[in-house]
Amino acid sequence: MARKIRADGDAWKVQLSAHPPEPGTQALLFFCVTTGQRPYRVVEVPESRIGGPEDLEKLPERDLEELFRQSRSLDFPRSYA
Repeated sequence: MARKIRADGDAWKVQLSAHPPEPGTQALLFFCVTTGQRPYRVVEVPESRIGGPEDLEKLPERDLEELFRQSRSLDFPRSYA
C-alpha cells in the first residue's frame, strides 16, 4: 500500500520497494505524482523502523517528510524508466 505526502512543492506517492536492498533494511521509494518529469527518490531505512506496509501506514507524516529530506534522487524520471 502506498501513502502520499506533499514535499518540495509536489505530491509524492510513498511505498516500500518490492525488493529490500539487503537483509535488515527496507528501501522507501518516493514517486512524484504531480509531474512525470521529476526523478524518483529513495532512502534506506532499518527494517526495525519500517518492517512492512503496516509500519509505513502507521508512520507519522512528519517522519515521512523527514525521510523525504534524507532521500536521494535517482538518475532519471520514472516516465523514462
